[in-house]
Amino acid sequence: MRFRVELIKTVVLISVLTASCRRGDDKSATDTLFTLLSPDNTNISFLNKIDYTEEFNTYTYRNFYNGAGVGIGDLNNDGLADIYFCSNQAGNKLYLNRGGFKFEDITEKAGVGCHGSWSTGVAIADIDGDGWNDIYVCKSGKPGGQGRSNELFINNGNLTFTEKAKDLGLENLGLSNHASFFDYDRDGDLDCYLLNNSFRSVTGFDMNPRQREIPDTLGGNKLFRNDNGHFVDVTTESGIYSSKIGFGLGVNVADVNRDGWPDIYVSNDFFERDYLYINDRDGTFTESLEDYMTEISQGAMGADIADLNNDVWPEIYATEMTAEDNARQKTKVLFDTWETYRKKETSGYFHQFTRNVLQLNNRNGSFSEI
Repeated sequence: MRFRVELIKTVVLISVLTASCRRGDDKSATDTLFTLLSPDNTNISFLNKIDYTEEFNTYTYRNFYNGAGVGIGDLNNDGLADIYFCSNQAGNKLYLNRGGFKFEDITEKAGVGCHGSWSTGVAIADIDGDGWNDIYVCKSGKPGGQGRSNELFINNGNLTFTEKAKDLGLENLGLSNHASFFDYDRDGDLDCYLLNNSFRSVTGFDMNPRQREIPDTLGGNKLFRNDNGHFVDVTTESGIYSSKIGFGLGVNVADVNRDGWPDIYVSNDFFERDYLYINDRDGTFTESLEDYMTEISQGAMGADIADLNNDVWPEIYATEMTAEDNARQKTKVLFDTWETYRKKETSGYFHQFTRNVLQLNNRNGSFSEI
């Protein structure tokens, strides 16, 4: 028996900000107006359809309903943002921005469909440094299944692309969720942090925190250094955890301590705590979350980093799967009793709570959860 679930119906929201100020008022009123544009207006008709079967479902694949990524970037250097949609079970789509919020599906011509694979995250960046944005697609899906090799589409400069992940060293068979391209060693080219989810089951884990120091031969997070256009795995020597307990769902790059060098924040689901990698400015990182923070989300779904109070120091906001009420919270699988919480804490998994957190940067090497 098959069930069809429609996960994502794509629309384009156009935001127009209007502000009005009246003399004599103590405050100004600001309204935000959103106009909903239909597929008939935009020509975007992407739909991420998921087929739930007895062989492939949430029981056989933990991240079955995690969704897929969307990448936005200018792919033909015309100053307009184009859109790349990832699909879990069908082909991906590339829509070229023709202006006036009109888009054209150029997927087949461009050669970036990724048919027959479970695509997750997507990164758009000028990976080879030729002045044209490229597309890197992360792959996941049922462990043991086919089509899990990540794909790198190099921009040919004419709205066509050539797949070169293996040639450049970025082919990966882990359960990849996201990738971030940034110049961590400040040598003028883009390096890559690849976020891979764990193959192992969540249940039945032991609480030895030293597990995070043991590399996972099947997957694990990766750091690739760009050496003259070829990406070299420098994960271990750079101080990056690549273990089987890293259930990563989000990765962000920002200069957290404002020393001029990019740092890395990784959001981990389930029992493992998040990671904050501080750049040592010599090609290595020091994982320092417990030095910077006092508490975090338990099963982080992802995070964002931005300066929220205009003091030029970045804050960190992490999202969780908080229930709508306390009764629901206490019936969730991740609800911890006091005994379980203390056991995790004393075993090295830090102070984790099932809620969103906003970390205020104290500008002194620490954050306060507010």
